[in-house]
Amino acid sequence: MDRIKQFQYRLQLQLAQMLYGRNGVDAFAKTCNTTAIILMFINIFFNNVVIYFMWVGLAAYAIFRIFSKNIPKRYAENQKFLELTLVPRKRMNLVKLQWRDRSTSRYYMCTKCHQQIRVPRGKGRIEIRCPKCSNRFIKKT
Repeated sequence: MDRIKQFQYRLQLQLAQMLYGRNGVDAFAKTCNTTAIILMFINIFFNNVVIYFMWVGLAAYAIFRIFSKNIPKRYAENQKFLELTLVPRKRMNLVKLQWRDRSTSRYYMCTKCHQQIRVPRGKGRIEIRCPKCSNRFIKKT
């Protein structure tokens, strides 16, 4: 068991040395990798040349981003990606929160400012006041 831990430690050290001064894994590279893996599995079932080149291209681009030394340019690309995906990421975060607190709370969006508001579950019809804009609306919990 000790030899396995030594091997893992040496592997991590070599990987850290190899990635020193490189861009590394950012949100855009993770998304490219995930999409490439999904396309790879789709291609297993459909065996399409277009899907094959899409997943290979995305995987290659993700690897290029990870090992790139042009950090300012990769940073700007990642910031643009994060800016473009802000709304879907917020929605997914809300879905995760709703799933996590599904037994104790309900989440609503303010109709005026779109602030997410958590209210306790099981209180019947209540008036909810938005803490951000003070808009009031009635919902069933």
